[in-house]
Amino acid sequence: MLGAVKELGQHIIDINKKDVLDVLIEDPNSTGNYKNVITINLEQNGQDVVSFLNTKLEDYDNTKKMEYLYRRGSGTGSDFSPTAKLSGKPEGTFDRKILGWFKILDEKDTRLSEEDRDFLSSIRSELEKNSDYIKEEIVNYRESIPKKDGILLTLKIHQNGTEKYVGEFPVFRNLLIEQVNKKDEKLLVKDKVCSLCGEKKDTILGNIDTYAFYTNDKPGFIIGKFDQKKSWRNFPVCSDCKIALEEGKKYIEENLTFKFCGIRYNLIPKFIIGTEEIQEEIIEIFTNTSKLVSLKEERMVSITGDEEDILAILKDVQDTITLNFLFVQKIQAAERILLLIEDVFPSRIRQIFDAKYMVDEVYENNFTFRSIRNFFSKSDKNKRNYDLDKYFLDIIDRIFKDRAIGYHFILKFIMKKIRDEFINDGYFNFAVKDGLMTIAFLEKLKLIKMEESEMEERVFDEMFHKYGLTFETPLKRGLFLLGSLTELLLRKQYRDRESKPFLKNLKSLKMNEKDFKGLLPKVQNKLEEYDSFDKGKRIVAKEASNYLLLSGDDWKMPVDELNFYFASGMNLIDEVIKIIYPDKELAKEAMEQK
Repeated sequence: MLGAVKELGQHIIDINKKDVLDVLIEDPNSTGNYKNVITINLEQNGQDVVSFLNTKLEDYDNTKKMEYLYRRGSGTGSDFSPTAKLSGKPEGTFDRKILGWFKILDEKDTRLSEEDRDFLSSIRSELEKNSDYIKEEIVNYRESIPKKDGILLTLKIHQNGTEKYVGEFPVFRNLLIEQVNKKDEKLLVKDKVCSLCGEKKDTILGNIDTYAFYTNDKPGFIIGKFDQKKSWRNFPVCSDCKIALEEGKKYIEENLTFKFCGIRYNLIPKFIIGTEEIQEEIIEIFTNTSKLVSLKEERMVSITGDEEDILAILKDVQDTITLNFLFVQKIQAAERILLLIEDVFPSRIRQIFDAKYMVDEVYENNFTFRSIRNFFSKSDKNKRNYDLDKYFLDIIDRIFKDRAIGYHFILKFIMKKIRDEFINDGYFNFAVKDGLMTIAFLEKLKLIKMEESEMEERVFDEMFHKYGLTFETPLKRGLFLLGSLTELLLRKQYRDRESKPFLKNLKSLKMNEKDFKGLLPKVQNKLEEYDSFDKGKRIVAKEASNYLLLSGDDWKMPVDELNFYFASGMNLIDEVIKIIYPDKELAKEAMEQK
């Protein structure tokens, strides 16, 4: 994966002719939250003498990213320039991040000309002298702006009537590069092979932290008997690859970050035959920012359940690339990999969309992964956090990598959701529909194995065949029709009494084989009592009885599965009504008895 990130980054650097500083600088407003900038304004009177003027509030300007010269540093120390995001106590940010940056003047190995040192010392002196006033102003600005809006804090220096930000001074730019190099070179070895480009280089860095899920300050990450000096062996990278890796990560986070049913992921392309041989439009998709923006704005067919779904475009490209899906959870400065799906070919994406289209056609609905997500989000709807992400992401991994999924495992969660909606008089029909579409989708991809039996032709064959292998055994069909007949009874009860007393017989959809065998005569008798056991319902009862008898005495089907097919019959009752009541008026009346 890291090789793919580096390759993409190198291509971005090459086509945009970026230098090292272009790569190192970060966009402080990458999340869109930092729309305000507090500038601490100073004036350069003589060659090196600086005096404090005031503080001002201005709007963030995305075109001034290089002028702001922001690059995040230590959480407890300063950043790599006197530009910082306000966090915690506003006055603390000034002390730690702005004044704290000038401690660089106290370091003996800092390379500065006498003129630059005097210039920086003068700024430091003025900031210290006016620190109480500056901090009071910062607090006032913070209190006047909604807490959800972030604020950037930086310096602005007036020279001969011109206002300049820190990034417009060579001394700040050079010191940023020097500090980054100094940090990287804390763990440096000579004449070793880079793990990314595979070439032997004079200098190899062993302290790369481009991705925050890798660290060498904890024993568990260190090889070589926990000797930190040998930890370079974990991830040896040359300086050129390090820069390309940084650019690749930055580009991916800014342009190739999407959501999968609300879960954030990075899409990382891997050009398996080299960029020179790949069609130009494919390269454009991944390396042209303006094209990516226009693609995101298009109303494309979605499979992930989110508006910006680039997979609808990628499914049609050739297998000259593979796709990596990196699901990362950010916790403050740390990153934790939730899931990495590697080497997914566009042809596999195409198969997934083909299965989606087939499900859409059968169920006359728009199937997305949100149908699956509905069953794998929270174990209890009253929980605050989504505690089933692990299961959901494992299913997504299996779908993309064409690995089998446990049928009864899926049904367990589907039935839990269906029961909750049934008991609480919630969105029962939607839950059953999502369950049916999920099962059909996985069956189309051949990720679950559905049982199939030869049966004689019967009344409802055409309807059952419409749903593929979902109802291709006598027991499944019998349970389905029993569910439909029960739903007709419940509708009749509600029309006559505005209640459904027969529901108690369904045992919250936890019925076993014995319960189902006793349910059919109960439903028939109750329909007789309501004088509603007409010709159409008799057809359903007859067919249900026939299929259940064909199923034998020992059904050997789990309770979840038994109740799922019964609930399916309740949900798809309108399909049954169209068959048993050819007369449109009778059919309409039956459909309205809800």
